Amino acid sequence: MKKKSKNRIVKINVKGDQWKIQQLFGELAVRLDRLPDADEVKRNPLRSAPAGLTEMIF
Repeated sequence: MKKKSKNRIVKINVKGDQWKIQQLFGELAVRLDRLPDADEVKRNPLRSAPAGLTEMIF
């Protein structure tokens, strides 16, 4: 017996605020995933995420 599957297209509202926030979180995740070199670690101390990125969570 074959299972029927439907392909669905997800439309992204590029003008919406949700898309912008997800885009910012994605860019932040890419930057955090990169391994910095030793000189960059000395120049940039640890700090919290920007308030604009966290307003939906808190």
